Amino acid sequence: MRHGYAGNRLSDPMKDIKRELTISGKKEVVEIAKSLKKLGVKFNVIFSSPFTRAFQTAQIIAEEYKLTEQIEQSEELKPDGSKGSLYNKLSKLSIDSVILIVGHEPYLSGMINDIISNDNYNKNHNNNIILKKAGLSRIKITSTVPKFKGELRWLLTPRILKKI
Repeated sequence: MRHGYAGNRLSDPMKDIKRELTISGKKEVVEIAKSLKKLGVKFNVIFSSPFTRAFQTAQIIAEEYKLTEQIEQSEELKPDGSKGSLYNKLSKLSIDSVILIVGHEPYLSGMINDIISNDNYNKNHNNNIILKKAGLSRIKITSTVPKFKGELRWLLTPRILKKI
């Protein structure tokens, strides 16, 4: 899941890290959390970027699901984080884990493309999937060795999620 709406990017990177969700961004994420529950979407752990807007998004979802103790901030989910390190961390989880990852673009779309593509990981390939703010995809992981592979189950925009 991409974090909710947080206004425009700030020119100072240190301030941008602390940029919070807007009031409308928070409301949208609450609506989406309720829609996910209506759909019967379940998960048992949440990984979040440590950036404020992503962590706030994760907290809102966690509150709706009563999973506030299951949020883990992950340095690997920063916009410049290492996907390889994240994949290594995820591969150590129980095989029946259902994970919600909350982060940023273009990191998330790159990760989705890496996992569902038949190509080897390639930082230079074109991303075909782009997540809107508060957009969500579901991927079923089919293999973690020699690399993460999976099947895209769905890709939903916030507009669709809020109509549920």
